[in-house]
Amino acid sequence: MRRTWPVALVALATVVMGGATPASGDAVDKATETTTATAAVCGSSSLNGPTTPPAGAVVVPEGDNSGVNLRQANTTYYFETGTHTLGTGTYAQIVPGNGATFIGAPGAVLNGQRLNRYAFGERATGVTIRYLTITGFVAPHDEGVVNHDSGDGWVVEHNTIRDNAGAGLMAGATNKIRGNCLKNNGQYGLNAYKSGNTITGLVVADNEFTGNNTEDWEHQIPGCGCTGGMKFWAVNGADVTGNWVHGNHGPGVWADTNNNDFLIEDNLIEDNDSLGIFYEISYNAVIRNNTIRRNAWASGAERAAKGDPFPEAAIYLSEADGEPRVKARTSKIEITGNVLENNWGGITAWANADRFCNSPASTTGDCTLIVGPTNTSRCSAPAIAGEPLYTDCRWWTKNVDIHHNTFAFNPSAVNGGCSTQYCGHMALLSNWGTYPDWSPYKGAVIQQSIVHGSHNSWHDNTYTGPWQFRVADMGTRIVPGLWVGPQYGQDAGSTFDGGTPAPPAIAEQDFESGTTTSPYAAWYGAGVAHQTGGAHGGTGSLQMTSTQGSGSAVSLDNFPGYSGVVAGTSYQVSLWYREAVATMPAVTWNVRWRDESGTVLRTDAISLARKTAWTEAAGTFTAPTGATRVDWTFVWNASAAGPAFQIDDVAIRPAKA
Repeated sequence: MRRTWPVALVALATVVMGGATPASGDAVDKATETTTATAAVCGSSSLNGPTTPPAGAVVVPEGDNSGVNLRQANTTYYFETGTHTLGTGTYAQIVPGNGATFIGAPGAVLNGQRLNRYAFGERATGVTIRYLTITGFVAPHDEGVVNHDSGDGWVVEHNTIRDNAGAGLMAGATNKIRGNCLKNNGQYGLNAYKSGNTITGLVVADNEFTGNNTEDWEHQIPGCGCTGGMKFWAVNGADVTGNWVHGNHGPGVWADTNNNDFLIEDNLIEDNDSLGIFYEISYNAVIRNNTIRRNAWASGAERAAKGDPFPEAAIYLSEADGEPRVKARTSKIEITGNVLENNWGGITAWANADRFCNSPASTTGDCTLIVGPTNTSRCSAPAIAGEPLYTDCRWWTKNVDIHHNTFAFNPSAVNGGCSTQYCGHMALLSNWGTYPDWSPYKGAVIQQSIVHGSHNSWHDNTYTGPWQFRVADMGTRIVPGLWVGPQYGQDAGSTFDGGTPAPPAIAEQDFESGTTTSPYAAWYGAGVAHQTGGAHGGTGSLQMTSTQGSGSAVSLDNFPGYSGVVAGTSYQVSLWYREAVATMPAVTWNVRWRDESGTVLRTDAISLARKTAWTEAAGTFTAPTGATRVDWTFVWNASAAGPAFQIDDVAIRPAKA
């Protein structure tokens, strides 16, 4: 689907579930053994076929092959060196028999002459195609040239499929697509879609995908979500391993709508105009040991030019669920062991609050795999407001486990220099739910879920560069210290430029700025004044003076207090103080923990006994259940007006573990 802010969609779906599910966190084995990536396939000798025909093969001479019977089952055809054509008809194509094999000699080219739509079509099973160059075919938008009808059991190896309209290649169940050059095709290199959504056990290994989407469909049909190196629709079980995916005019690898059980491993994904990997309204995937660099420069810059800061990413998860109820080799979305270098952004995990089964905001006609892809009408009011439909009618973006990756970012190296207002972001966020009227997910429901309720975790990663984090909503862009702090609790065990960032203080006051006393205000029987000189640190401090010979108090004027408190977290509260005018009375510093409405849940008192030299007063307290804010007061009794004391360097910050 098309990614927009918020995300709009297009789609397909249904899937056949199967496979085994190890416990969460178990190692995930490849479904099919694959070879080491050869990377530079295009133009390499690996694409050269045998110089002599296999025994018993039908030899197909160069030239016009429209009169050759290429339909026989269980027959091997050997295409001699030279250019082969299939006639001038729009639908002139090879319709293979079951179990047929097509092999090209070195330099054998099957050319559609920009006249034929398809090279290989219809629904034969067990077809093998090797060592051919297939070019010049003009499949329509969303259709493909090779295996046009998504036949099952095909093996497509060591071919060059280039300069065709539409998709170079379609796929069916148990297809093995290995060692091919898929280059400069009009829409996709590979479009893995089959009517009825029955693709299982797909292998895409050691291919080179480059320069695809030459017809720039995303700009021809804005919102089509129909471009890139490879696209998968409702595939249940796929190994995408060892491929070099580069320079495509759109995303590199895109799995869209009710895919499940993907292994995306050991790929080199670089220099694609849009996202490196896009996993969308789909389930259960391992994205492991890939090198992903310099992706999304074009799409990121396009957003930035419009003033749109939505975080274009190297890896984008949009309503992607780790879901134990859908059988797979894992029950998570696990992203581990990858190297991400100088992409426009890092990893964005996003959930559109308005996008769920049967919502008008989701243009896919398919429902979730839990409810059943064709059972869309079940997700209607009022039933959707209660369980189990409340949970089952959404793709939530949940059970995402991002660990042991390396994230490197240098803004000067991205697209000739990018503004960090737009680039270098990680993200875990949603939008404010507004639509439709009967949606049970309005307001901050999904924002709170994706951040705090869906088991989404970054941890044990390595960062270099000025990374920032967008969290909960687009308006919250934070530094690593806040990201790792108690409010969000992310990236435990991770390092940032070789160190661990300290969570920032809830509040810090050094009284160095101007002469203001804010947020301090006299409550009763007291005066408050800014002092210059004689401070504990720097030049500024705050002086509190008794203005009557009885009780006095100073409070904060920022009701309901400072935000960012996390219930159950320990905080260190500290300040420095001293006598300013003798004789300083005994002062009580009352730290008040409040809920979001401003109700005081508990007060913790710290005593400030008379000290003539600067002295630290401190305490460590655990924020009570329900606390989200904190403020404080100073209360004392003096025998007469005049005594005063100074405070400086006030701080409330998470306590060190």
